[in-house]
Amino acid sequence: MKVLKRFLGSLAIVLLCALLQASCSSGSDGPPDQQTLLSRLRALSGLQVTPIQTLAGFDQCFQVDITQPIDHQNPGLGTFQQRFYLSHRSENAPTVFYTSGYGIARNFEHELSALLQANQIMLVHRFFPGADPQDWDYLTIRQAADDQHRIKETLEDIYPDKWVSTGGSKGGMTALFYRRFHPADVEATVAYVAPIMYVPDDPRFAPFFEQVGTAECRQKIQEFQLQVFSRRASLMPLLIQFAQSHNYVFDIFSLDEAFEYMVVEYPFAFWQYGQESDCGVIPGADATDQQVFDHLADVSSPYYYSDGGFLLYQPLFYQAYTEIGYCPYVYEHVKDYLQAVPEPSYRAFAPRGVDLVFRPEVMQDVIPWLQTEGQKIIYIYGGIDPWTAAALEPAAGLDALKIVQPGANHRVRIMDLDQGALVIETLERWLGIDINVPAREALKTLEAPRERLRL
Repeated sequence: MKVLKRFLGSLAIVLLCALLQASCSSGSDGPPDQQTLLSRLRALSGLQVTPIQTLAGFDQCFQVDITQPIDHQNPGLGTFQQRFYLSHRSENAPTVFYTSGYGIARNFEHELSALLQANQIMLVHRFFPGADPQDWDYLTIRQAADDQHRIKETLEDIYPDKWVSTGGSKGGMTALFYRRFHPADVEATVAYVAPIMYVPDDPRFAPFFEQVGTAECRQKIQEFQLQVFSRRASLMPLLIQFAQSHNYVFDIFSLDEAFEYMVVEYPFAFWQYGQESDCGVIPGADATDQQVFDHLADVSSPYYYSDGGFLLYQPLFYQAYTEIGYCPYVYEHVKDYLQAVPEPSYRAFAPRGVDLVFRPEVMQDVIPWLQTEGQKIIYIYGGIDPWTAAALEPAAGLDALKIVQPGANHRVRIMDLDQGALVIETLERWLGIDINVPAREALKTLEAPRERLRL
């Protein structure tokens, strides 16, 4: 009898421990379906997966760090960690593959993911915070495209349905470059406000500024620039105060250089993120110095010329002056006022002490391919966005769609388009799906992008 009691007691202890272990396991890893997906992701080679707060409309969200080769053509050279955010709806849903072309500060739902009720991957571009291989030689559009391709190969067994690549601005360019080098990876691409330049100082921008908006508004913008320069002595103390209050450091560029770049950049920044109605709020000659400075800083932020802004955006300008091109400053009308920066150039924002040799053959390959072979690509542009000066024009007969929304700026989205229904119908045809009314309505509730980027 004592033996039996000891046996039953031991059995009870074993069962209790098993129950406690199961309870602890369930509490740490969530419900069974989450355990399954999390374990499957963690079983994939080279991934470090961390569950994060789930976005509304998704079942689970993860921060994923993948080990990537610095050079995809020479994997033995070394590796770096590249971050992306995975938001999961269903293994039977499409997957939207988004890259910002920069870093990503947080996970959020992109409008295309809401529209397609898709899973979502948001990728940090190499050389930005969360993905920094260090050696500038490996910041190329092909290496970045191969980063995306490797992620697609890693996850395609979990997400076997159709994939769609997308991005805005430099992210839209990145999505197009990915499509060029790995055309079979995705079923379709939606490129928002993506300019395609072919030289570092693309000549198409200067004519754009001669016709955008009304003549009255263009004149008011130039008069404001001249007014700022005429008040330089009284505005410089306000810039110093602004820099101190925001903890901006100006060791790479001086405050005098920053001031002049802010004024030269003003027309581009005004049209990139503003609208023509904003002409009515441009301060006139009767405005106070504080009103003039506040408007200038709001439109053309000093941050870009601070040490923090320089270091954040230098990968963009490295790419601009080695492969992807950029725009020139338009400054003839204020040239006589430039002292610290007599010949402003965006080249000044590229990494210091690094050879910048532009390789024209890169875009000479990409542009003709997009124009003649880039099937199932949607290009969306804003009519007053300066980057639309370098919009790509698909060849006649190509199964691609280009839309320029009149009056829209660099933040234009599908929900803003007069031809939004055409975009939806085109995606339905390409993907073989029906986009239901609730999904279309969901676009109206999404947070509008507020970040101001250099491209």
